[in-house]
Amino acid sequence: MPDRGPVPNTPLTQGIAVVRLLLHKGYALGVTQIAAELGQPKSSLHRLLQTLCQIGFVQQNEKNHRYSVNPEIFAFVHELAAHFGQNRNLDEALRKAAVRLNASIYLDMLGGRQAWVVCAAGEEGNTVRLGRSGYVHCSSAGKVLVAQMDERAWPAYAPQPGDAAVTPHTNLDPARFYAQLREARKNGYAWNMRETSVNHVSVAAVVREPLVNPPRLAVALLIRHDAYILRDQREMQDSVLALAENLGRLLAVKR
Repeated sequence: MPDRGPVPNTPLTQGIAVVRLLLHKGYALGVTQIAAELGQPKSSLHRLLQTLCQIGFVQQNEKNHRYSVNPEIFAFVHELAAHFGQNRNLDEALRKAAVRLNASIYLDMLGGRQAWVVCAAGEEGNTVRLGRSGYVHCSSAGKVLVAQMDERAWPAYAPQPGDAAVTPHTNLDPARFYAQLREARKNGYAWNMRETSVNHVSVAAVVREPLVNPPRLAVALLIRHDAYILRDQREMQDSVLALAENLGRLLAVKR
């Protein structure tokens, strides 16, 4: 996993920083406040904010001249989610599987040390789940994807000094992480036993796309822990393996 180094200070990165700031604040800010928060000169921010307004990511209140996120930005989010190849091809299958298996279903990909949700379906597959991420070492999808890599790559994804436990069940022991990866490689699936949420359990398997090796997609079944204790673990394992195989076939047909 290459080190991307420090993020360059460019108009693009500055624009993203502005949008993130406005999202996290949740209310409109003046250019002086934005400049102070980001440590940027007001002169360059004026031009940047006008550009963000022109592309529909930010809007300015005509009365107080403060800036906020423009709802038009969701058009970009929708385009990203709807036209991302795997989502476009698998969305219907994921929604049907969520009903059939009585579980929420996530499609995940790796990005750095984290597994990112790129598509979701089911009761807990709502809009705020898209783009959610969790460290590989406490993610069922992350573990099963890293398990497919050469073992020399595994330490880059293992728990690191300074990593915090998300829940009392989060594993921070690299040796245990490597053992989980070996099990995932042998069995074809990996579990997340309340490692990222004390209320949830998930099991994931690799979705194999034609000509993509190592694989980049994993599908996870997620259920609440109180429901999990009433479910058959072997049945969930078999279900996610079957679902992953079916999704792989769909991707092969859509090429």
